[in-house]
Amino acid sequence: MAALTTARLSEVFDLLVHPYRRYVLYYLTHESEMVTIDTLATAIARWDKDETKADWSAKSKDVETTLRHMHLPKLADAGIILFDPNADSIELKETGQFDQFFSDIAHIDGYMETAAHD
Repeated sequence: MAALTTARLSEVFDLLVHPYRRYVLYYLTHESEMVTIDTLATAIARWDKDETKADWSAKSKDVETTLRHMHLPKLADAGIILFDPNADSIELKETGQFDQFFSDIAHIDGYMETAAHD
C-alpha cells in the first residue's frame, strides 16, 4: 500500500463520511463473493436503526436508488469496489487505505458482522 498522503487522507474521509458508503465497505469486507445491489440495499435498510421491519421493503428501494446513482459509483471511481450496474453486482476490490480506520469506525457506527447477515 502506498503511503497515506494528506490528499489521499482527505479522499478517504470523503468516502467514509456517508454511513451508507461505510456500510457497503463493512458488508463487503465480510463477503467472499460478489453481492447484488438488492442484497446490499436490503441489508442497509435493516441496519438503519430509524426504520422498522415493516418499512424495510420501501426503504430498501430508496436505498437501492441512492446506492446505484450516488454511493456505489463514488466508491468505484475511487478504486475501492468493482461495480457493474448492468450486471447488478458489487465486489470489494481493495481496502488498504481504510484498514487502519475500519475497526474504530465500525465500533462507533455500532456495526457488528452478525447484524449484517440477519
